Amino acid sequence: MEGFGFSLADSTSLRADPDGFFLLSRLPLRMLRLNESLFNLLKHIRDGGELKEFVSQNPGLNSRNLVKVLLSLASKGYLKLERIASISDYPVVSIIIPVRDQPEDLLDCLQSLNNLNYPKDRREIIVVDDGSEKEVSQIITPDAVRVIRHGESKGPAACRNIGAENAKGDIFAFLDADCLAGEDWLKETIPFFQAVNAGMVGGYVDGYYKNSFLDRYERVASSLNMGQRLILEAKTGSSLYVPTANMLVTREAFKATRGFKVEMHLGEDVDFCWRLRNLGYALLYVPFGRVAHKHRNHLGSMLKRRSEYGTSEAELYRTHRDKRKTFLISVFSGLSFLLLTLAILLMNPYPLCLIPVLFGIDLWRESVAVTRLKMAASFPKLIYATFRSYLSFFYFAFFHMMRYYLILIVVLGFLWHPVWLFGGLAIVYTSIVDYYVKKPGLLYPVFLFFYLLEHLAYQAGVFWGCLKAKYFGSYLLAFRLA
Repeated sequence: MEGFGFSLADSTSLRADPDGFFLLSRLPLRMLRLNESLFNLLKHIRDGGELKEFVSQNPGLNSRNLVKVLLSLASKGYLKLERIASISDYPVVSIIIPVRDQPEDLLDCLQSLNNLNYPKDRREIIVVDDGSEKEVSQIITPDAVRVIRHGESKGPAACRNIGAENAKGDIFAFLDADCLAGEDWLKETIPFFQAVNAGMVGGYVDGYYKNSFLDRYERVASSLNMGQRLILEAKTGSSLYVPTANMLVTREAFKATRGFKVEMHLGEDVDFCWRLRNLGYALLYVPFGRVAHKHRNHLGSMLKRRSEYGTSEAELYRTHRDKRKTFLISVFSGLSFLLLTLAILLMNPYPLCLIPVLFGIDLWRESVAVTRLKMAASFPKLIYATFRSYLSFFYFAFFHMMRYYLILIVVLGFLWHPVWLFGGLAIVYTSIVDYYVKKPGLLYPVFLFFYLLEHLAYQAGVFWGCLKAKYFGSYLLAFRLA
């Protein structure tokens, strides 16, 4: 486990004084108190040292526990993961693939698995044929793949469960038939099980198609793409999950969770992840272990799928009442957003005059806190950090409006025209931020076209799903003070 490499994030620094040991971040502005041992380890890393050297210099330390702490700090943005450890002991991995009437996709998927950089005697491939018209066993080489056939379709959840029941591996690696695994798929994900004793690890899902405008949009905006940030969560209120297009689970965690719910045909991966985390198992998402997904590259089918994903929300939130869409809010940024909203809806600029006052008070509070905590932050940097926190909150608030209420905003605009102005600001602001962050390789108007259609399709699905389930938990929010 000493093979993992870390460095301090660009905005992060260390401080030791008579008050203790601290890890400081300038963007966002925050401070974490450390014990002396962890401080010395981070100082060793900051100075270019390796974890292996630190462990050898400090006998008695558990390297696995240290890696888990460091990955947790990386998840919070204090550290960067620079290098993945090599696999010290190759566990047996069972690769489980449900399929129905996708012979060409399946053959491409299996070909990619032949090229895996992982010992063949330490992996097995199980294909579960979910009632395909042409039996899978007729198109593949049986000695390289185990095939389990359902006479009639039972759904992907049932296929994954039956595959797991017949698997020999210590780890179950779930892959969709329309995905191609990268050569280092397992090499870059398995080490994390050995590092943090996680119950589940999810890897990066890239787009396979790259030619058309929609291909390039889906490559960065697909709901299967979980982003470029490492995330580690266990039993918390967060909604973190990873899709079954690239999901690895330990045998123990899978059995404890009792598999996927066979009655669910949408959102079963989200439900599975949430139940696993509620049992106390850690879920780690890493932007490595690449899998390329053959997304729906026709606009109609893509929008239909987005709408279907939306319909699953009602059942998920009804089943998991502890989950809420949570806003991390500060009093002053929240009030500023309300003032901006009032100014637009009332077409009156006077509420805007109070925003600089609130910002000034907030900046003064931050300045006092920085001085009291002895954080080295110049006044311009403090202004920038505070202003950026406001922009961040505005983005999440506007994005939520876009994601769930854009249709309502359009309708209300016919009755009260300023609502359209408010909606237009939300669209422009969120789309520009996402365009800048996601870098889709498209002209902005093209990106905006797909962006709007996707949001409209998803929220229509959410509303329809809530109507059918007669439960509107998708619209319930929770607020937590920053």
